[in-house]
Amino acid sequence: MSLGQVLLHGLEYTVIGMGTVFCVLIFISFCIMLMGIALRGRKPKAAAAAAPAEAKAESEAPAPEEDGVSPEIVAAIMAAIQMKLDAEVGEGGYRLRNIRRAEWRHM
Repeated sequence: MSLGQVLLHGLEYTVIGMGTVFCVLIFISFCIMLMGIALRGRKPKAAAAAAPAEAKAESEAPAPEEDGVSPEIVAAIMAAIQMKLDAEVGEGGYRLRNIRRAEWRHM
C-alpha cells in the first residue's frame, strides 16, 4: 500500500467514526426532546410528596417583608457574612449596610 492509500483509509475511518458519533448524539437529543414533550406538566413523585410539607412549613413561618424575606432571616444572614468577613479581613475591615434579593432569571 502506498502512503496515499493509507491516508485515504485513515480519512475514511475518521469520517465514518465521527459520523457515527454525531448520529448517535442527534438521536439522544431527539429522545430527550420527546421525553420533555411527553412529561410536560407532570410533577415528580418526590416533589408532589414534598409540596404538602412545604405548604405546612410556610404557614408556620413568620410573615415576610415585601421582599419575601423575614427580618429574622436577613439579620441571621448579615451576622453570618459579617463574622466571615471579620475572620478573613480583620475587625472593621468591611461594614454590611443592607442585604437584598438577587434578580435571577431561570431558564
